[in-house]
Amino acid sequence: MTARKVLVLGALGMVGRAAMQRFAGRSGLQAVGLARRAADFAPDAIWLQADLRDAGAARAALAPHRDVTHVVYAALNEQPNLVQGWRSADNMALNTRMLANTLDALDGPGGGQLQHITLLQGTKAYGVHTGRAMPVPAREHDALRDHVNFYFDQQDLVADRAARAGFAWTIFRPQIVLGLAVGSAMNPVAALGAYAVLCRERGLPLTYPGHPHLLTECTDARLIAEAIEWAWGAPQAHGEAFNISNGDVILWPTLFPRMAAHFGMALGEPAPQRLRDTMPPLAGLWQQIAQRDGLRVADLDALIGLSWQYADTNFAAQRPLAVPPIVSTIKLRQAGFASCIDTEACILQHLQAMQAQGYLPA
Repeated sequence: MTARKVLVLGALGMVGRAAMQRFAGRSGLQAVGLARRAADFAPDAIWLQADLRDAGAARAALAPHRDVTHVVYAALNEQPNLVQGWRSADNMALNTRMLANTLDALDGPGGGQLQHITLLQGTKAYGVHTGRAMPVPAREHDALRDHVNFYFDQQDLVADRAARAGFAWTIFRPQIVLGLAVGSAMNPVAALGAYAVLCRERGLPLTYPGHPHLLTECTDARLIAEAIEWAWGAPQAHGEAFNISNGDVILWPTLFPRMAAHFGMALGEPAPQRLRDTMPPLAGLWQQIAQRDGLRVADLDALIGLSWQYADTNFAAQRPLAVPPIVSTIKLRQAGFASCIDTEACILQHLQAMQAQGYLPA
């Protein structure tokens, strides 16, 4: 008998993929993943293809799975201009509608077994994308509701449905998420890996492309998946939002000596640049590398998605933030979740995984 049936929305993104890898094939747990594209991993799981922007498609895909007990909502719609889309009222409304379409599709014959929903937010809850300085460290009660932000619309929607249906919910606010995904809008690991490979192919040293003094935090997608499972059985986490990070901080330039050694490259002096401008013209070179080395994705844009833009915001080569975007994770640790991971080691692990799985040259 299956004790839990877990539905992961956005199952091919970094958090969704980590959740599916954690849950698929486990005894007593049935994992169901939904994404727009076909899956290339976790064959023990049930895979659904649907676009949550389409209410009818969501309803048709989820109709046989109204008996899910746990939902991990990691689906996200981003605009082609990533940062501009973070302030788009239309995009905010669309993301909330996608969640509403999901909840509506699960509400019907055979439903009513839902026990817990996990939502994901981030530091945009503290207005980091509006140009204002975040409190340092930002605590959960510092969240700002004075701007258009689907985080809070989704939170209110789930809280209202939970009050009526009797299920629990938990929100996690990770820092820069590190993981493995293809075509993601916000995947710094893929951007770093492809950048290093393209520098090496041209005989160039590995140079850090951003601001030299940008301090920040990251969160391993595997850590988020672990925290999601922890929250299911932790009543103190229900109805709460938690910051989550790896437990250390990173100054990006200090990573690059280890990356250079990993890729067998010389280390160059920092050279600030906008990757969204300098990398896409090298798509032809990437295709040559992919054909020569038998990579799984020969289209550089298909591999990276919008992540060149996201990397530029992280490295802040042109306009660094006034204060570092640091959050407090004391609330989560005091609630009982204390797992951690070294950020530099985590990045290298994910680069190795991309190589092992044929997304980067071995």
